[in-house]
Amino acid sequence: MTLARVTRAAIVAFVAAASVLSCTESVRIGEDLPALGAGGSATANAGSSGNVAGASAGSGAGSVACVVTACQGKVYACGDCVDNDGDGLIDSADLECTGACDNTEDSFFGGIPGANNAPCHEDCYFDQNSGSGDDDCYWNQACDALSVAPSYPPSGDAHCAYDANANTPGTAASCADLESTQSSACLDFCLPLTPNGCDCFGCCELPADSGNYVWLGSANGNTGTCNLNTLGDPGACHPCTPVPSCRNGCDPCEVCVGRTAPSSSCAGSDTARCPPNVAACGQPGEPACEDGAYCVTGCCEPAPK
Repeated sequence: MTLARVTRAAIVAFVAAASVLSCTESVRIGEDLPALGAGGSATANAGSSGNVAGASAGSGAGSVACVVTACQGKVYACGDCVDNDGDGLIDSADLECTGACDNTEDSFFGGIPGANNAPCHEDCYFDQNSGSGDDDCYWNQACDALSVAPSYPPSGDAHCAYDANANTPGTAASCADLESTQSSACLDFCLPLTPNGCDCFGCCELPADSGNYVWLGSANGNTGTCNLNTLGDPGACHPCTPVPSCRNGCDPCEVCVGRTAPSSSCAGSDTARCPPNVAACGQPGEPACEDGAYCVTGCCEPAPK
């Protein structure tokens, strides 16, 4: 299960930012449809994913149609079928879009007013709001041993200085408790939205397989600072420690953030890439996701409602 969209162009960007092995397949999240042939019928398009409903008959041969994808009833920049940052990439094809619940196309920062803005206290990063009321996920950035002077990553806020005994509003759980256990409600809601290589709180391994973890919420005020071009800058992409209790690992046979095809060490076709009863998507020959689902890096998951 993965959210970030990675194409061949992504590999070029990753190499420029921090060396990463090249890959050949494309994986897009949130929308993507098969290309339309000259007669308007859907045709196989290696690396495309999404639902076929909404493909417009006016699309030209070889083009990829876009379907508006809502996040919990609202449409944001990464689901509106508009190239908001003018880079020639729309929604799921935009490399810094992490799903429909993302209102910026020029960084990994979510940019939704009211989302992930509670000082130090984190819930599911990949939905549209702050607070654990709808997802029951809890984390405290003061529990991250990296949060020390002078820069206090990942938050950048001295109020979140490391404290192994930090109290987290809404739960009596200790830092150790939160590291080891999240509720089934949290796992059921947030893990399907969480990219392979990330935890539920926006701490992701970028580039893939690098062992380098950065917080997608890194920002200066309300402006995101972590993007493909700043991955090597800890001042822009704040370091973080992934939370084991709600983490979607990047396994060899999976498609992950920054890795667009299973790694060479994958055991082979006998190893399932997606959970049971979840359709695989995004690789050559794989069908588009059904209406109401989008390709979360290689697996069709329901759009957030």
